[in-house]
Amino acid sequence: MDRMDYIQAVTRTRVLETRLLSRARIERMVDAKDMEEVLKVLGETEYSNVMGGLTRVEDYEKILSSELKRVYELMYEMSKDKIVVDLLALKYDYHNLKVLVKEKVLNQDLSDMYVPISTTDFQRLKSDYQTDNLRDMDPRFREALEEVERDYNENQDPQRIDILLDRFYFKHLYDLAKETDIPLFIKYVKDLIDFTNIRTLIRVKKQKKDMKFLEEVLLPNGNINVEELVLSLNDPIEVIIHKYRHYDISPEIRKGLEIYQNTSRLSEFERLMDDYLMELNKPSKYVNFGPEPLFSYIVAKETEVKILRIIMVSKINKLSPEEIRERLRDLYV
Repeated sequence: MDRMDYIQAVTRTRVLETRLLSRARIERMVDAKDMEEVLKVLGETEYSNVMGGLTRVEDYEKILSSELKRVYELMYEMSKDKIVVDLLALKYDYHNLKVLVKEKVLNQDLSDMYVPISTTDFQRLKSDYQTDNLRDMDPRFREALEEVERDYNENQDPQRIDILLDRFYFKHLYDLAKETDIPLFIKYVKDLIDFTNIRTLIRVKKQKKDMKFLEEVLLPNGNINVEELVLSLNDPIEVIIHKYRHYDISPEIRKGLEIYQNTSRLSEFERLMDDYLMELNKPSKYVNFGPEPLFSYIVAKETEVKILRIIMVSKINKLSPEEIRERLRDLYV
């Protein structure tokens, strides 16, 4: 990957960064009296390009989905190396694979659950899968689909579709990150795996599942050894906090687990995870040659969309501005 190939793309990304929503505009939406006012504020931004045809405030998801799709298409156009964008688009492939398998094995129409973002031609992949023609499919997708179907035929457990495809996703993601040899991308993926594993550990403890189940749902390739996490299943939260204090992500893990200890809710842990991953990307604002600014811009845009979704859902459910602020994530700008 030649860093000099990204001079023009980085210049364009700097312009796009100026269009990200500011904290002041987010605050205006948080303080808005209702969803109509939120949409009015949003209409003053580049989101106005995807707001045409909105007839009900409850259809806000169409705005967010259209904007993300537009951003991904633009970043694929700008990036010299497709893999830079694939790293962040890949999760939508595996989400869509989950939907695809469930449609088949449960014999249900779940078409409204598909996401219009993909690293590949998903309509062709879908057609190939539905006609049992997997020969020309990406081998990693083919292996995932074949293994998940085999497992479902054996266990008849729809929950395992998600578990197995998550494992295939994170393995695929880690392999892509290693292929780039870009330190930010590798660290982002490894730290994401750590956060995901710690969150999984706490959920399994809460559900009172056994070590065998935990071992099956934990992900390899993080900084924290899977065997060490499995052995933590029966530890009190304070022992878990102490165990992982030396890792880079430990301040956020510690804060999140301490709050969980007091509230029995993982929502704050997830917010701190998002804030940590955003902070990890902020140095990209000072990179002038290379793919990092494009990657970090997509992370910023996805976080922005997540913030908008939180605000909109909260307004529909008539939460107070104070309750909404507790749920918000850190911004890139």
